[in-house]
Amino acid sequence: MVQILSAVTADGKIIIPAQHPRTFLVEMKTNNKFSCIQCSEQVILKNGMIKTPHFAHTRNASCTQTFSEGESEDHLKGKLHLYEFLQKHASQVQLESYLPSLLQRPDLYVHSDPYPIAIEFQCSQIPVNAIQQRTIGYISKQIIPIWILRTPKISDFPVQEMGTMQLSAYRQQFFYTTPNGKIILTYCPQTKNFHYISNPVHIKGNNYIVKVKKLSMEKQTWPFAITKRISWEEFQKYFTIYKHHRFKQLDNLYFFNRRGIQSPFLQICYRWRIHPKKIPLFIGIPTKNASIFSLHAVEWQIQFIDYIHKLGLAIHQVDVQHCEWFLLYRKLSSNPSAEHIKAVESYLNILQHCLISTDQVIYASKINYSLMMRMLYGEFLAN
Repeated sequence: MVQILSAVTADGKIIIPAQHPRTFLVEMKTNNKFSCIQCSEQVILKNGMIKTPHFAHTRNASCTQTFSEGESEDHLKGKLHLYEFLQKHASQVQLESYLPSLLQRPDLYVHSDPYPIAIEFQCSQIPVNAIQQRTIGYISKQIIPIWILRTPKISDFPVQEMGTMQLSAYRQQFFYTTPNGKIILTYCPQTKNFHYISNPVHIKGNNYIVKVKKLSMEKQTWPFAITKRISWEEFQKYFTIYKHHRFKQLDNLYFFNRRGIQSPFLQICYRWRIHPKKIPLFIGIPTKNASIFSLHAVEWQIQFIDYIHKLGLAIHQVDVQHCEWFLLYRKLSSNPSAEHIKAVESYLNILQHCLISTDQVIYASKINYSLMMRMLYGEFLAN
């Protein structure tokens, strides 16, 4: 049966049973009938001792499609907690408000200036395109969407405040941009804590370095608090973690490469006559837009420098067109997107500013390390 947190009585009063004592609900259930606010069909009050008190539609109710089928207890509690929080902090908020123009029912709808806000508390995994389509729909009606993810298991988080975390394509859909960087806002109904997953730096695949901060419901603000800007000292910690995983990746490419001598990485090392673990530090750095590649940066960046070397170009002679040709020639993408090109261009920009000119080949050049770090920090803040 379809579950909802609010309904209307016969005399037109909206009731949210979870906000009333169970003794009151027993009396209400005996003496009243309840209807769905949207479809006006009768709903049943469920006030057992285990689940959060709620109403239930019958399975063939006309508005079934706009509700989550078989909502979890976490979802019911989370929506209620957020509603009660917004009642204290926002001027006007509606629970499970139906938006006819979108055929959508956000968990919470906040009337605010200059634009209303739709808040979705997502506990179950739904298709990525469903999240995207719903977001596009809200924006098309000048409604600001805020997605709050159910807090992952603690074992999914880094051991310390900064560390590595697996961010699936599904989780990545919940990132939104703030003045201080990207964040995923999560909430746990059991602990009543928000967790902020912020400032992701791509390592490879779905593996990222992130910062995680906890904030209790009591300390939360409206509009929702955002994380502080990452400091220079914090960025240096990020880079230390990144270098550790870069060295691990070089180990894996050298000792456990499944492609053996067919590996482009090992072939380049052989041509350059350089040990894989002695690849210069400027090959395999966390540049802007690098997450568009599933590969670790060391793998595509070494190929880019090798491509430039084979063309016989000095680094200052390389331009954006070469970035696109590189992607096509080395077949890192069958149809390079603008994001792929921007990632390579970002790397090229750092090389052109930071490499110290020599008469040697690019991969044997020195680099202005402090300038490279400052540029990476600037790109990190801009991500």
